[in-house]
Amino acid sequence: MQTPPSTEIPTNKKVQLIKAQQGELDAVMVYRRLAEAVDDKNSKKTFLRIAADEGKHASILKKYTNETLQASNFKAIVVTNLYKILGSRFTLKLLEKGELKAVEGYSQLVADFPSIGDIIRDEALHANLLKKM
Repeated sequence: MQTPPSTEIPTNKKVQLIKAQQGELDAVMVYRRLAEAVDDKNSKKTFLRIAADEGKHASILKKYTNETLQASNFKAIVVTNLYKILGSRFTLKLLEKGELKAVEGYSQLVADFPSIGDIIRDEALHANLLKKM
């Protein structure tokens, strides 16, 4: 069943979509702050690329939810502090796991919302990029 944005979405699926949209918005902030925190130009470029993708994902999800949400800085502050205190290896592994968890979550929605397939591909790519850093 393909659900166009104008179709009424069941409450449980809309809640999942809103949570995902919020997660994507928060991820934009996380990756932007990390880009500001690193000195390595390649890492900075990778973080900014991922941040841009996460913003696109939030836009895709907004087409389904019709909700305007605000990004939270809290997670970005926590992750950036982890990066500074515990180092890149731990933090990048944590972020990689988060991207893979997102793939799992989106896999439950893609049958009803086909454009989420693009998000799944990006999230898997992000996990791979983070693993290689």
